[in-house]
Amino acid sequence: MRRTVPSVAGVRWILSLTLAGFVGVFLVVCPALAEKNLLPRLPELVIEKGHSDSFEVVECSASSQVVGEVAQSSLKVILRNVSAKPVDSSLKIRTLYLLGEHGASMSVNGKPYRFDRRNPRLAFSLEPGQDLTVALETRQNILYNLDALKKEEEEDRRSRSPGKSVQNAFDGLKRFFGHDNFGRRFMVGPLVSKWGIFPVPFRQVRLQITIPRDFEGVLPAESAWKRIERGQSQVFTFEGTDGFSGAVFLPRQDVPAFKKLQEEAFPATSPARLAP
Repeated sequence: MRRTVPSVAGVRWILSLTLAGFVGVFLVVCPALAEKNLLPRLPELVIEKGHSDSFEVVECSASSQVVGEVAQSSLKVILRNVSAKPVDSSLKIRTLYLLGEHGASMSVNGKPYRFDRRNPRLAFSLEPGQDLTVALETRQNILYNLDALKKEEEEDRRSRSPGKSVQNAFDGLKRFFGHDNFGRRFMVGPLVSKWGIFPVPFRQVRLQITIPRDFEGVLPAESAWKRIERGQSQVFTFEGTDGFSGAVFLPRQDVPAFKKLQEEAFPATSPARLAP
């Protein structure tokens, strides 16, 4: 059985997009900040305990439809303990910019599970070879601006210990941009990772992102994303195991400025490509 991990170029691309998201010099300082890339994105599962090579994602499927300033998304992940020992761990569910207290619903192993926005965690135990199936449905705001960042930070601060604030990063972001509104953004991140920064191998990934005709996709170089036009929408699909993370969808007129910021943040990385 072949297990894949992101290539060096792929890891560099993920870092590039993370930095481009909000002048990511803030993110390379510590893992806690690396998880705080605040670009609106598909939901993600962050493994908090155990070695990353103890886990494998045997199935991952996600879809999202972007309409106006809202993304309605679903994510299903089957996580397997591929080690020879039992694993006790927990998942943090990252769901940024939820629309209201009921903006997310969740099931675990096919049964409804209460999603706690203030402490979105799931403790679990897996025997060798045992699977955990997590499914999420979310409605999220994709308007990326300082007001949204501040609100998200205030929500997150309630579940963090004193001294762990990322307020310095927020202040630096405000100084850098000097204005309030950055427009609409929607990103596909790593989907499943350890601590938000270490990759977990995937056996299968299937994604479908539907965006308006006036949007564009900025994709990792040499990735397997495909695009088709469907009425007044564009549908981006991905099937594979590597190259999905780091794709960003945004209004076409915002692409040049976004790519420039990307290149300034990480000039040595593999170049992005626009959707064909």
